[in-house]
This record gives sequence, C-alpha cells and structure tokens, in this order.
Amino acid sequence: MTIRKNTLLGTVAAVLLSSGQALAVDIPPPPPPEPVAESCFYARIDGGYSFHQTPDIYKNGAAPWAGGSQATDEELDDTWFIEGGVGCYVFESFRIDATLGYRHDADMEEAFGGLDADLSTVFGFVNGYYDIFTWGRVTPYVGGGVGFAHHDIDNVNLPAGISGGSNTDFAWNLQAGVAVDITYNLALDVGYRYADFGRAETGGTPGMFVDDITSHDIRIGLRYSFRDW
Repeated sequence: MTIRKNTLLGTVAAVLLSSGQALAVDIPPPPPPEPVAESCFYARIDGGYSFHQTPDIYKNGAAPWAGGSQATDEELDDTWFIEGGVGCYVFESFRIDATLGYRHDADMEEAFGGLDADLSTVFGFVNGYYDIFTWGRVTPYVGGGVGFAHHDIDNVNLPAGISGGSNTDFAWNLQAGVAVDITYNLALDVGYRYADFGRAETGGTPGMFVDDITSHDIRIGLRYSFRDW
C-alpha cells in the first residue's frame, strides 16, 4: 500500500513539474522598456565684457560715404553686456540657438574734447555651433551667427547742437569656447566672440555717425539642457 501511494505521489509530482515547465516555455518574457526620448532644447544665460576696437566717428553731420570729417583719436570705451536665449541640438555635435542681449552705455570721446556721448546696443543673433569633441566633462566648440544691432546714441554733450538718435543695422559674429558639464543637465560655458555690430547714427541735421563698431567679447554663462523632459 505504501509503495503504491509513493508511486502515485511521484506520478502527480512529475505531471505538475512537466506542466510548469510547459507553462514556462509558453509564457514569453516581458518586453524590454522603451527608450526615453531626450529633448533637444536648452536655455542659456550669459554675461561678459566687451573690448571695443576703435571705430570711425563722424560728428559734423556728413556721412562717412559723403566725405564727412572724422573725429581725432576717437575712442569707444569698453563695456559689459548680458544676454540670454534658447537653442536645440540638431545633431549630436551640432546645435543652434537664438539669443537676445543688451550692451551697456559706452562713452565716446576724442583727443581734444570735442566729443562726449554714450552708445548702448540691444542685439540679437541666430547662432550655429559645432562641438568638436567631448573629453570627460569638457567640450570645446566653434561657432558663428548673424543678426541685428539696435543702437542708441544718447547723453550727447559734445558736439553742441547734435541730438541723440537710434537705428538698427546688420550684425554678425564668430565664436570659440569650451563647455564644462556641472551636472547631467547643467553646463558652464566660457567663450570668446568677435562681433561686428555695423554702424550707429543719430539721424537729423547735423548728425553723428559711428562706423565699424566691432569688439572682442569675453563671455561666461550657464546652459541648462532639458534632456530628460
């Protein structure tokens, strides 16, 4: 009787075991999780300092292309700027952004005291960048952009009889820099930019013209990438 009972139990166990194996074979494994799509967008905020090259300033009401006389040993003081923008990684190593900035009042002077006025600028660029390579947390890049510069000449104390004014002109830039990842989403961006802001003029008669407004900009800022949004 005991032998029969043991045989019966063994048979039941074998049937249950084979059924479990069959079920295990029939049930497919769970599908792998789908990859999370990363956002291409980022936001940036930057500040820096502009070292102006000497422009050509014409203060007698005659435009430079009309043979107006030029100021003597003219100078456009250096100044600070702030800007911000949004961008997108189009490819892994190529990105674009649009920025809008403000350059604070810079004094315009000449050697013999015949010029005393301020120049400020609101500017915007559409920029493209190539990230050359990434080494650890460090990514050097080069880039450039085109846009506009809205100039404002004000606080005109000299020459007498000239009022302030504003105008908008074409602007462009060339850039190089390096980004250092602070976290997965946040990077410190330190860069150099050569910028050409075109020409500023007051309009009116007599008027003032400031030609070839160019600068060497040192810029530092933060870029926040919305990668996992």
